[in-house]
Amino acid sequence: MVKKASIWIVTGVILGLCLSCAREDQDQGLARIGDYVITDQTLEDRLEGMPPFMKQQLATPEGKQRFVQAVVEEEIIVREALKRGFDDTEEFKDEIERRERDLLVRLFYERVIQAEATPPDSMTVAYYEAHLRDYSIPEHARARHILVETRKQALELKSRIESGADFGELVQEYSLDQQTKLRQGEMHGRIERGVPIKGLGDVPELEDAIFSLRVGEVSEPVKTALGYHLVRVDELNPETAKPFEEVKAEIATVLTNTRREGVRDRVLAELKSEYGVVYLSESKGQVETPEALFKMASEESNPQKKIEHYQKFIDIYPDNDRAYEAKFMIGFTLAEDVNDYDEAEKAFKEFLKEYPENDLSDDADWMLENMRSGGQPDFAPE
Repeated sequence: MVKKASIWIVTGVILGLCLSCAREDQDQGLARIGDYVITDQTLEDRLEGMPPFMKQQLATPEGKQRFVQAVVEEEIIVREALKRGFDDTEEFKDEIERRERDLLVRLFYERVIQAEATPPDSMTVAYYEAHLRDYSIPEHARARHILVETRKQALELKSRIESGADFGELVQEYSLDQQTKLRQGEMHGRIERGVPIKGLGDVPELEDAIFSLRVGEVSEPVKTALGYHLVRVDELNPETAKPFEEVKAEIATVLTNTRREGVRDRVLAELKSEYGVVYLSESKGQVETPEALFKMASEESNPQKKIEHYQKFIDIYPDNDRAYEAKFMIGFTLAEDVNDYDEAEKAFKEFLKEYPENDLSDDADWMLENMRSGGQPDFAPE
């Protein structure tokens, strides 16, 4: 239970905030209540943390005036409520205590659970390297074309281009594609394999021609359902991966969300043990048997969830005959599935410290020596 004395601390803070503004520079005052001066700084302090649209509304002279009036009315109401002793009522004290508890819970989640669930850089990098395909930028191009009715026309235009005629000027004079005509024939947006070209649709013949050309090269006439095209490639980019720094925050969020539940369960299990929690109702007890929980971990396909299940098994059943297997499998999964060798090394060293002469000790030693070299172990705990 939070001590009642803390209520008076919170109340004192509220009073202190009300009275400290009396020391503001009165030359900058916007309103006065006795010796309490409301200044521009007062308003700026109140605006901090407000949504941008509210700040925008209060930026006008009329909005500022309404804001000053709201601050004045709040101040005189607070003073009168304190004068009438509302801060000494059970309702006030209960509400302060409830808000205090809510704040403490939120801070605990942010500074303990969320902080621990946030992955180290080594895990973020390992995830990025193992999922490069998910962050790839496919091969793409930017190209222009001239659309005409006949192959003969296309060949004549190609001959003129090779003789020095300007591609864009020929687009303006001859192309039937009205959408690209205004852009000197430039096809809309980035062109990717297998993706319909905006304004032209699914034209694989045109796509094949684009990705067979070099930059600046003009194609032979390409026949599609629309007619005959002359294509010129202005930009051609091979498939690449987004830079790690560009996706680092996204990966960290994914891993944090994946890890948070396991961290929460483990931390709460530790706290329940520390504070001697005993459930008095069967419905609130631990419903997962050791066998069911171990089976859940071993059959889980998501590596992070697999690790969380094994850790939960250890937290709830530390003396179970299979706790050592769960401990080993955490390191094994980190190495083989997550490729986080730093964390895997910590896990295996903890395993060897706790189980130095276990039947999996040699396997843990083998993993420590070989996991970074890409060697494949010939064992797997059942």
